[in-house]
Amino acid sequence: MARNETYPGVLKTPYSKWHRKQHSGIAYTDIDKISQCPACGKCLFLADLIFNANDQYKSKPFYTKRAYLEIATALQIPFFEIYYTTEGKEDNGPLESLSVRRIAPTEGKLHHIDLDNWLQYLEFKVQEHIPVCQSKDYLLKRVTEENDYNKNFLRKNNYVKILSYRS
Repeated sequence: MARNETYPGVLKTPYSKWHRKQHSGIAYTDIDKISQCPACGKCLFLADLIFNANDQYKSKPFYTKRAYLEIATALQIPFFEIYYTTEGKEDNGPLESLSVRRIAPTEGKLHHIDLDNWLQYLEFKVQEHIPVCQSKDYLLKRVTEENDYNKNFLRKNNYVKILSYRS
């Protein structure tokens, strides 16, 4: 965790502020994103979210990434760096664009991806997990329930098709 709070996107929670003031014999990293199954909670991938205020796509130092790599390796899940840009280049503005780089299990190239394509990847990761999910009935209930969140669920039938198939 960076001690200097002037970097864009630096976590500024009460805990992180307190921790920054402590001695140099301790350290921590915050886990930015753990994609998981919305029904059973299984971890699908790990990601470090990096605010990309000036289009540098700068990766963090190895010692910062090490914790992510160890966790991803232990869980046998991918680890990504996700660079995000917001409207007006303010860290708290509406999301404008994403660029994604896979770090593990093998490092990949940086991909600039529109938000709907990223949403499709997130859906794919859940659908890929469905055959081994221990909570298929609950997932089917979640994706088919009538609520404000599901009104614009464009690819709902992809889930329903997989979840309705019983071998």
